[in-house]
Order: sequence, then structure tokens, then C-alpha cells
Amino acid sequence: MSKLNDQVNSFKKSLNANTMIGAKRVASGTMRQSSTGSSSGGSGAAKPHSTGQRRSYDYMKRKKKNTTYSQPANTGTGKHAMSQLYTVMQFLKDADGPQSVVSITSRTKVNIDTNKALWDKLIANDKVDYDPVMQTFAYKPTYQIKSKEELLNLLVSMKQLGGMDYKDLKESYMKISDAVEELAADGDILVVRNKDGQPRGLFHNDPKYNTHMDSEFRAMWSEIRIPDETDLPKQLESAGLKTMEVFEKKVVADPQPKRSKTRNKKIKITNTHLSHIDLSKDYVPKK
Repeated sequence: MSKLNDQVNSFKKSLNANTMIGAKRVASGTMRQSSTGSSSGGSGAAKPHSTGQRRSYDYMKRKKKNTTYSQPANTGTGKHAMSQLYTVMQFLKDADGPQSVVSITSRTKVNIDTNKALWDKLIANDKVDYDPVMQTFAYKPTYQIKSKEELLNLLVSMKQLGGMDYKDLKESYMKISDAVEELAADGDILVVRNKDGQPRGLFHNDPKYNTHMDSEFRAMWSEIRIPDETDLPKQLESAGLKTMEVFEKKVVADPQPKRSKTRNKKIKITNTHLSHIDLSKDYVPKK
């Protein structure tokens, strides 16, 4: 029994000795690594030591800096006839006055002189005014407006129709926005605007309809609170009023009689090689 205890004690001593040796080796390795890192200039990042590693490292850094992203190529005005026609029309619309062939070619990069099909399309276009003598092209808007006075005269002539849409006048006059603001500031026209403040409808402000109102009445009118759309039916009902009802007549189509579908099914006969045998009878083998 004593011999067994001696063996156990010797095993424990050898185990403790190996553990201490391993711990010393780990500690010495850690100290060596920290001293190497501190001697490399104090920068926290490890740098390559060999020449090949250093070249690869420098290449990766340059590659990250010189990364370029693909951009769509500038296709110009396109090669399709309709695309080129649209480009020329947009240029004539933005231009001020007639434009020569040289001016159109230099500004749009579309040579209409050598493209007979495009030339014919421009001449035949209702929105293009072609001068055969001077060989110039000009955009022909719906309304010919060159000043704010002409704009005011147009609105006066159209007052019976109630007004004009601002979008229909934008292509007629390049300075239409400034003319509208000046006429509105002078009180010559009335402007209905969108939520973003852009003009939407233009009306002539006829002075004879500008009835004088007392300031007391104007104040009363401004103090009237308009209910919200969700509360408006309840407010009308409490005041003894009814909302307008719209009755829509439903169009009911006459029911069409259903046609009985007659299907002529064709039966495909198979087993034609047994046509000489009467299958209604029991088969009796011949002896």
C-alpha cells in the first residue's frame, strides 16, 4: 500500500513540474512578441517583413485608393430618328428666335442637312415654322407671346372661358414666370397656385367686378372657421342641412341566354387488329 502511495505522489510532482514549464514558455513567448511589436516603431498594426510581403501590401493599398466605378457612357443624341427629332425640338423650344442649320448642328450635334428623313420630319411638323428663303427653323407655340402685355391681352380675350392653364403658356414665352408675377403684383391678373406656390391657373382681374367691401365684413368672413372634411357632414347635420347626394344610374346589361354547348366527341377506335373477333362472347380456346 505504501508503494502505491509513493507512485501517486511522484506522478503528481511530475504533473506540476510540466505545468510550470508550459506556463513559463507561454510567458516568455508573450514577452518576446510584445518586445518585437514595440521595436517596430510603436504603430499598433503589424507590417510585413519580407520584400515580397511588403510589395503585396503596398499594391493592396494602391488598389484601394485607385478604385474606380463604372459610369454610363455618353451616348449623345442617339442614332434613332425619333430621338434626334426630339433633341432638335427641345433645342428649338428653348431657343429664342429662328435657328439656322449651322446653329442646330453645333448645339445639338445632329446634322439635319445630311439627314433627309429628319429634315422632312421637321418641315412637316406642326410645331415648327420653317423659312425656305433663310433656311431657318423656329418653334411655333400654341400662343404667340413676346411680352407681359401680350400675355395680359390674351387673358382678356380668353376671360369668357374662365381662364387659362399655366402649363399651356409655359412653352409660349420663356419669361412667362416673371411676367405672371409682375402682372399679379400689379393686380391685373388673379393666380391660382399649387401647394408649392407654383402658378396653376391664370385669370384676368376685371376691375368692374372688384366690389368694395367694408373692413368689418371682411373680418367676419376671415373669422369663419371651415370645418375639416371629416367633421363637415356632422356640422351640416347639426345645422339642419343635408350633404349633396350623387345618384349614379347603374347600367345593367341584358342577360344573354346561355347557349348549350354541343360537343361532337370523336371516339378514337383502338385495337383494330381485333376487329375480326366478337368481344361480346366469351372466349373459348379452340382445341
